[in-house]
Amino acid sequence: MATYITLRRFSLLLFLNAMLWSCAYDSDDNPSFNRIILSDTDPNNPYPFDGPQSAIERIPYPEIPSNRYCIELARWDIPSNRSEPTKTTENLQSAIDWAIGQGYGEICLPEGHYLIGKEENDIYYGGIELSSNIAFLLDQNAVIEMVPNDKWNYCAIAIRNNAFVVVSGGTIIGDRDNHDNVPRASDGATAHDEGHLICIEGDSESVTIENMVLAKANGDGVLMVGSGAGQEQRLRDININRNNFSDNRRQGVSIVGGKNILIENNEFHHTNGTAPEFGIDIEGAGRINDSIVIRTNYFHNNRGGDVVNTDGKNVFVENNILLQGNDSEYLDGPLVYWKNASWTIRNNDITMRTVSVNNWNGIIMYSNDNAKINQDTTFIHNNTLNKCGMYMYKGADLSIKNNTMLEGHLAFSEMDNLILESNSVEHPNECWAYRFRQVSGTAEGNTYNSVLFDIPLQQNTPWNGCWIE
Repeated sequence: MATYITLRRFSLLLFLNAMLWSCAYDSDDNPSFNRIILSDTDPNNPYPFDGPQSAIERIPYPEIPSNRYCIELARWDIPSNRSEPTKTTENLQSAIDWAIGQGYGEICLPEGHYLIGKEENDIYYGGIELSSNIAFLLDQNAVIEMVPNDKWNYCAIAIRNNAFVVVSGGTIIGDRDNHDNVPRASDGATAHDEGHLICIEGDSESVTIENMVLAKANGDGVLMVGSGAGQEQRLRDININRNNFSDNRRQGVSIVGGKNILIENNEFHHTNGTAPEFGIDIEGAGRINDSIVIRTNYFHNNRGGDVVNTDGKNVFVENNILLQGNDSEYLDGPLVYWKNASWTIRNNDITMRTVSVNNWNGIIMYSNDNAKINQDTTFIHNNTLNKCGMYMYKGADLSIKNNTMLEGHLAFSEMDNLILESNSVEHPNECWAYRFRQVSGTAEGNTYNSVLFDIPLQQNTPWNGCWIE
């Protein structure tokens, strides 16, 4: 067994299919959804997801009325046998709207398989829309499924410009296995990457998504799109907790503008199909992304990578497990960021099993010029990297402290104001372990194979150390 495997993660590396969930269609004319398949459950996974849950007992927002209505399927003529999607969508929406009009805050969806989806226009299939001051509580055996369609966009559940909303329990699945990627009339494109399970948009705030399986979206498990470019960010206070994001085609979660977002205790795995293919993508496209915490999540087998931050400020990625599975390869890498992003990466355990297009880099900073876009320091502290390292280039202001690279490396090119303290690198090749090209800053207390290693960095004076192209 390679020396880079820590005892704490030994079982994780042996059982790479731990806690996997599968959504599948049978081959007959009445396909079904096999929601729960557990294999090789890993006892060392500290953040296990033990199945879709019943609705949460404690509603987090006092603004939601505590009286509860459980939808009467017969009264509203709602099919629960995976049939008649238009009828199911319209009647389910009518039941929800009636309950809200009667003053109910907690609305229960009973056990059943609800096939939804209704053509709204040439490019969009609609699902269920939730208004403010509502908790939509799915039975643990309730499945909402988007009907196969040929539209570029859909939202199985949409929350638009509303506040104090909870969606909890059960399962939502998309149509990725049966979606018709018909070419778009305007340009012939076939990506169809905007089919999402839960959409949180506009001025929405105080939204909680938890205890769910969110799988097989043609786009994202959860998409957040906030206030427009240059505007104060009003999409805020979003909590995404204890969910299993499985086999989504574009992303597990996309944050396209948002503030005060907590993503905690989730499992993100097998994201694949269309770029970027990350567990979480922070990419505002001109919108503000600020104050985002990503902690105690378990990432594995995501094709593009686990977390990418293109422009988020005050982002904290901490206490996560990021594990590249034996049946997957990263295109980009576990943690990827651009130099106009500002974040702290601490106390994570990162493992690569196969090389990515960016080499064996568990944390990498992309850059395309020498300009320093923001004045914030990036903090990377107390992480363990197994068979991988870090590479940052054409930037400035890094604090790299107390990290352990087991068969890994630290590499920096054209970097100013680097603080490198008390890091430990174990690698058979000394020149590969520590690499510098035109780097200035300070270094102390770093070791190579448990022996103190001198790195003569100086402020304002670029230095060239060992470098391997």
